[in-house]
Amino acid sequence: MRVDLSLNQPDPSRGVRGDERTGRSSRNADGAATPRGTDSRPPTAAGTVPPTGDTASGRNGAAQNADGADHGGDAAAGEHGGNGARVGPAPLDVALRGWAAMVDAAYDACLVLDRSALVVACSAGALTLLGMPGRDGTIGRGLLDGILYPVDFTAVGHRLADWEVAKLPPLAALTTGGLSRSLIRIRYGHGIRTVDAVATPLRDASELIGSLTFFREI
Repeated sequence: MRVDLSLNQPDPSRGVRGDERTGRSSRNADGAATPRGTDSRPPTAAGTVPPTGDTASGRNGAAQNADGADHGGDAAAGEHGGNGARVGPAPLDVALRGWAAMVDAAYDACLVLDRSALVVACSAGALTLLGMPGRDGTIGRGLLDGILYPVDFTAVGHRLADWEVAKLPPLAALTTGGLSRSLIRIRYGHGIRTVDAVATPLRDASELIGSLTFFREI
């Protein structure tokens, strides 16, 4: 009796069977079978399979330069945030701006110095009491840079020595990091005015960022 073996042979016209379509096995260019789950793509020159998916796009945000060196996403971002927006000012500057805004709107005579002893804010009352020029001529200048003229307590009112200037409350609060209070004599026009000055250091966390001083006429 003759057995018809054609039933056991794949019919080329029917295409690939379902299990072959799902990748249970595949054949490479040489006709050799490749086990399921094995990458059948040709290896690169180094013998490795080319990266795909998240690996190819740099899941960790690394960027490669022309010489192939990796640079982290944060370094590539530089001074910009992750979404490309420019980073705002440093936290210390933000903290000092808050004090400056309060002083600018204050009714009392007060002023703020930054850590470099430059005026960053001065109330209208302080400008009048201390005989200083307007805000445009005061902000950004040193306290003794031609805007304030402290004198000693002699009858003539001589200019203060350098060691005495360092004891002025706004400056002493910066150098000592503590509260400072004293009387100050200021040359005001053709006369001399005495004021009581109380200064406190300003900090952001533990960092000294400036001083705040209140003045009151005696």
